[in-house]
Amino acid sequence: MTMSYANWAVLMDNFLFALYIALAGVFWASVLHLTNGKWRYEIRFLMTSATALFPLGLVLLIIILASGARSFPWMGGETMGEPLNGWHNVLFFNLRQVILYLLVWSFCAYFVKLQKKDYPTAPEIDRRRFRNIALLAPFVYVIYGTIVAWDFEMTQWPRWWSPIYGPYHFTGMMRMYLAFFIVALYFLRLRDILKKPTHDYVFNYCAKILLALTIIWTYIFFMQYLVMWYGDLPEEIGRFDKMMNGPNWFLFWAFFLLNSFIPFFMLIFAATRESPALMLFPSISILVGTFIEHYMWIISPRADDIDHTPLLYSWVDTGITLGIFLIGCVLWNHRMKKDGLYWQEEDEVKKAIDTAVEPQTR
Repeated sequence: MTMSYANWAVLMDNFLFALYIALAGVFWASVLHLTNGKWRYEIRFLMTSATALFPLGLVLLIIILASGARSFPWMGGETMGEPLNGWHNVLFFNLRQVILYLLVWSFCAYFVKLQKKDYPTAPEIDRRRFRNIALLAPFVYVIYGTIVAWDFEMTQWPRWWSPIYGPYHFTGMMRMYLAFFIVALYFLRLRDILKKPTHDYVFNYCAKILLALTIIWTYIFFMQYLVMWYGDLPEEIGRFDKMMNGPNWFLFWAFFLLNSFIPFFMLIFAATRESPALMLFPSISILVGTFIEHYMWIISPRADDIDHTPLLYSWVDTGITLGIFLIGCVLWNHRMKKDGLYWQEEDEVKKAIDTAVEPQTR
């Protein structure tokens, strides 16, 4: 099977989703713990169970790195007329990707291990140890997310830079995770298989955070563009021009609207935020918009030549995305069962016994 540059971009896009679904689950669990959110006890294990996707992400990372110039044109000498610096050294690039990924995976696994020992009546030493690790989690997320933004998107165009591209990237991805979590939680509740019930107010709380992050993402995106446009910097604004004026110009405006105005004008209404079913609409809008957004940033150096809509123009895109989605579901489902987050057969038996015994003890 021959894969084009656009197909490799879709694969990289899927890798970013798998990575951030695993990583941002730990980030949000740490934030809820540090802010002493009482509702965290309903969802924290559901959030961190997404770390089951780390093995999938590692496999995708190795495949992408092995592809070389097919995923990173600068490795094949296409440097957009700019000289490469030490950050673009191929050996250094590959080593830091694998080493940093393994370190972050190990940190998240340790976080999950300590979280299992953290409950209101736990020994003080266990609670303090978990708190200290929770304090580090946002720093790990921000630093690693910034490096991922640089390596997989920003430096696709060598010497192109933006001082806020890192925050723009990892803010969008922490929002993507919340949208994913809302959709996943809705269908888990629909199937009624969760051992620990989650209440509707969880959706409302997540929706409020989602609304705030939507405003922040829109501001950062517009500010980044405005600085380059107003400064009339051809070496920077050229990347936007390729996305806005190339064959896929409609995808640029699609991801902007799907990530900003559409979710904003749904989330500002309390009726939407308080309805789990209605929350599916802004969440799906953000998920689709984020997928298109990162695809466009990855191909942006060639966006004026590539006429390719992901998942529609090639069965390879669909096969890659569907295959990764199904594998991710299997891994996540297995972790949920292993962590005891589902109702098991023995739970049903215990519930039946307790129900039968209760009248006799009155």
